[in-house]
Amino acid sequence: MSEIEHKALSALEGQTGITVSPEELSGVIAEIMRPLFQTIGKMLENNTAAMEQISAAQAVTNDRLNAMEKQIRLQTPVSGKQVSYLNEAVRARARALLDKRGIEDAKAVTRLGNAIRRAVLARYGVSGMRDIPKHEYNVAMSQIEIWSDALIIRDIVKEARNRAEEMGLAGQAAGLDDPKAPSGQGD
Repeated sequence: MSEIEHKALSALEGQTGITVSPEELSGVIAEIMRPLFQTIGKMLENNTAAMEQISAAQAVTNDRLNAMEKQIRLQTPVSGKQVSYLNEAVRARARALLDKRGIEDAKAVTRLGNAIRRAVLARYGVSGMRDIPKHEYNVAMSQIEIWSDALIIRDIVKEARNRAEEMGLAGQAAGLDDPKAPSGQGD
């Protein structure tokens, strides 16, 4: 028997005058402590359930935060500088495609650039270069660099050549009709 139990037994005997054996004392203490242990057990079960609920709520919150971060990335548009780079790439690609065909017409470059721009915008379902998602900038640049729609290019080249011919004929006609133009006859 421990010293504490011995003191408790002596105190009980001294106050009540009843003699109690150590086994009986252990039984009495166990009976007194049982409701306390049961209450502590229930509290631990409740705490465990609460911690599981908190953990599940935290997992849901983490999933929502990840989804929000992804949505923010998708919604963040390209910067103004990136828009200017995209537009510069469109003009350069249009010029390169027309140079291959021997066309140096500003109107044709603009029309072909608009066709390239429409193709890029259609890919993302947006109305302007500024609305392209930031994380898609490199993909859009790649699309511009490889864009080649033969039918559109053919039509724009044909229009540019027709315009050049009309301008050439109009220039020749203007030279013939101009009264100040040298007639080639001596006065």
